[in-house]
Amino acid sequence: MSNTYTDATKQEQFQNDINTVLNCPSLTCSSPSIADDNWLSEFRTHATMPPYTHYQGNRRLGFYYQWLWQQLIDAHPHYLLVAEEVQLKWNKQTLGAIDFLVKNTLTNQLEHWEVAIKFYLAYQNGWPGPNANDNLDKKTTRMLEHQLTLSDHQAFKQQLLPRYGQPVVKRLIMQGRLFFPHDAIAAGSGIAINPNALSGIWCYQSKALDLKLKQLSKEQWICPPRYQDLGKDLDISQLSIPTQAVSPDNKVWFVVPDHWPTHNRDR
Repeated sequence: MSNTYTDATKQEQFQNDINTVLNCPSLTCSSPSIADDNWLSEFRTHATMPPYTHYQGNRRLGFYYQWLWQQLIDAHPHYLLVAEEVQLKWNKQTLGAIDFLVKNTLTNQLEHWEVAIKFYLAYQNGWPGPNANDNLDKKTTRMLEHQLTLSDHQAFKQQLLPRYGQPVVKRLIMQGRLFFPHDAIAAGSGIAINPNALSGIWCYQSKALDLKLKQLSKEQWICPPRYQDLGKDLDISQLSIPTQAVSPDNKVWFVVPDHWPTHNRDR
């Protein structure tokens, strides 16, 4: 992540992010493979706070989020991390990577976990992301039908099953936040949304001119600080890419340029 924090506040952010991951509901409930609120509650009940470790990996939020889950698995009394980022190749082509192979020490079963942190906006009966090439339906399908099937592929059975065994349980953990438009009642797609999913508000840049918002850096998206703890006001006039912010009532906003979703970048 960026170097805008002192060591002390980096440790605090680590603890806050870990607690958020432990308490954040899944975005959807559209498949039995998706970790539901009951499983997350059970995991949380027995979880212990991992010791603080300075993150030195890829700065993209998804890599940091996966690393947070690695810390949680390592510190959990009921799970043992067997392998992570297991690359699969077949006929000289890369099929993808399995996020985690985890042993459940209570059942003695091997599990295949995929994890993702995502943010989507309700827009025209869909759930596009700040990068509108991405959307909730597409991502969920990809995770369930490609990522979670990697451990069933012949490449896994031939190359890795002798070393790790065959996963008996598959689990998709996809957390994040869903944003609804500030000035209208809008629905996303027909995918089954978890009613307990974290939510926020989104609006276009031209509709935010009178709003008093403080800007979030992307590293703060997992656990947004309170408004009073943020220092940088969001300058609406300079906004050029989708940007998250917090209002005085501590609601999380996504402000997008008026050309969104035509041009797709985020901050």
